[in-house]
Amino acid sequence: MRLFRNKQEDPAIQNDEVRMRIVFTGIVQGVGFRYEVSKLAKDLELSGWVQNQYDGSVLCELQGPREKIIFLIHQLVIMPRLHIDSVDKKIIPKTKEKGFRVRY
Repeated sequence: MRLFRNKQEDPAIQNDEVRMRIVFTGIVQGVGFRYEVSKLAKDLELSGWVQNQYDGSVLCELQGPREKIIFLIHQLVIMPRLHIDSVDKKIIPKTKEKGFRVRY
């Protein structure tokens, strides 16, 4: 008997791989923010990219286990030299992207 129509509905699978688009606002440019995101993402074996935006925010897409993405966000929020005012997260469709890069 199947209780759920697909994997996305099964709460036991909620820590499966996801892709998140994340917008960080605050003092996030000119402080090594993209470097920190890149280092953490690579250490956690997440794929995706990070890029400064013209409005002063930083846009990031991360793909991997949900727990690791949430851990990365938490590590950035508690970093003393960064000042993050808000973190806007949205689940988006996964891609076949490999590795992590800084976009310019």
